[in-house]
Amino acid sequence: MKDINATVIVNIEPSEEDILKNLQKDARWGLNKAKNEGLTVREISSDEEWNNFYEVYKKTVIEGGINPDSLEELKKNTAVLFICEKEGKIIAGAGIFFTDMYDKEIPRLYINASLREYLNSQPNNLLYWNCLTWAKNKGYKKFDLGGWQINAQGHLVGVNKFKERWGEVVYYKKDYPFPLAIGRKLIRNVKVARWTWDRIKGRPL
Repeated sequence: MKDINATVIVNIEPSEEDILKNLQKDARWGLNKAKNEGLTVREISSDEEWNNFYEVYKKTVIEGGINPDSLEELKKNTAVLFICEKEGKIIAGAGIFFTDMYDKEIPRLYINASLREYLNSQPNNLLYWNCLTWAKNKGYKKFDLGGWQINAQGHLVGVNKFKERWGEVVYYKKDYPFPLAIGRKLIRNVKVARWTWDRIKGRPL
């Protein structure tokens, strides 16, 4: 049974200058602030850095009311992981994997986690930009920002707004087993079902 999904797609076919111009001004402001704050982004290079990022990831998702995946699961599903540092400390990170849910395989944001006390430095803006330019340099024409929650509630409203600064919301349908498709519809549209799911599983469908 098919059920509706949504995500945010960024067109990275234009030049980097034009991509930057197409972003909403809040995204450009955040990117400039991150650079002015001295934040840097680089690809992860060791198991120790994976372990350090995992602590950031766990803290982020638990604060958001979501049960964290294991380190092994994250590693298995991540094609490339970027970390954002301030004065040598890992304060955020973003991982990419690849999806073929569209007409061809494109890179998709898989993990995005950041320490709350550093959010004012705008690390996620710098990470998003780095992911876009990385994908563009690899020859891709689109980048998927990893989902957009339909009928979002709580902190997911803010997550949606952040992603909307970067690209276009795109709706698509995906096949699910019948019970799961019905459950998704209930959770999306019935407050009691949403509340129950969040308490039981700690993660949105």
